[in-house]
Amino acid sequence: MDVLVYSALNEQAALKKEIAEKQQCLFDLKQNATTGGGGASEGSALSCAKAWLKSSDGNEKLHWKCPGDTSKWTIWEGEGWTGELKVCDTSGYYRCGSSCTWTVPSGVTSMRVQMWGAGGGANKPPCCCGHTPFGSTAAYSSTIVPVTAGWTYTICAGCAYCCYGYTTTGHRRFRGQCSYIQGCRFCNYCVDGGMGSLGNWMASYGSRCTCRVHYHTNGNGMQFCNQGTDWCNSGSQQLTNEIDYALGAGIHGALMDIQEPTAENVVYGIRGIWPKVCYDSNHYGYDVSPPIPGITSPSAAICCVQYTSGTCCGCACSAWNKDCLRFPGAGGWGSHAMGGNNGLYGDVGKFGMVWICYK
Repeated sequence: MDVLVYSALNEQAALKKEIAEKQQCLFDLKQNATTGGGGASEGSALSCAKAWLKSSDGNEKLHWKCPGDTSKWTIWEGEGWTGELKVCDTSGYYRCGSSCTWTVPSGVTSMRVQMWGAGGGANKPPCCCGHTPFGSTAAYSSTIVPVTAGWTYTICAGCAYCCYGYTTTGHRRFRGQCSYIQGCRFCNYCVDGGMGSLGNWMASYGSRCTCRVHYHTNGNGMQFCNQGTDWCNSGSQQLTNEIDYALGAGIHGALMDIQEPTAENVVYGIRGIWPKVCYDSNHYGYDVSPPIPGITSPSAAICCVQYTSGTCCGCACSAWNKDCLRFPGAGGWGSHAMGGNNGLYGDVGKFGMVWICYK
């Protein structure tokens, strides 16, 4: 074989090897961008941000399709935080608001802001065989921004409501207030509180699947009463299909000076969530409260309550009376009336919170 031909073949083999290596590298980069996640490196942080902003089949779309799927909550948390400030209700009632002003300390150049609105309340069922489910959770957001020492911020954590629903006619399913922060780099930045009326809950389903609505809207089965605060069961039709989690409160987040999306300037927003329920014509069934983002384990905030007989009072299972759902943005505990007992009362949503970490 000619020496020149031999050398050309060796060079071609080397080039093929280099091309294969670069293709593998490109594949790895694409795979990293697809999986996202809140890893410890800047590369995975950027992938997390890109995954959050996908417009076709990324996380934001899946929040609509499966709002309770916490595996899609790929929120970049940052690292190396040296200080923190939590603004929330510290009275022991777990439902009131709080506010303050805060100045960036000397030497601090970056901060992470997490916000929860106040959760939506749950009324009492004022009729026999009536029910009012868990309240909607509030919206949540997280973002990291550069800051300068001496900048001052106004911080407000929303109030759920300071009274329980006692009335015999309902009409007391209050929505939670929003939480917000105002100051340099933030403009119109807030998160909504949890929704109130059950009509909002069914509207979320009606825009997706009307077959999941008719059990509550026809004249023969369970019917919403008292301006959407609860439902009454006529016993003539079964709710055979589970009504899964539906999106609740929205998010209103706007940051200034964002140019290209990176892990340090993306608003990771998660809308509020309504509970999932399932009941039959005997008024037996269950309620499952939705997960809450931003806590150590979102599933830790989930409570599953089954009903076969007797009654359940929302306030008796409230965070104030028991250690139930003591999480920012949680909805109020539901109430369930059986056997003609309608002397129950509802529960308010839980406190809003603004949590700042800085370094």
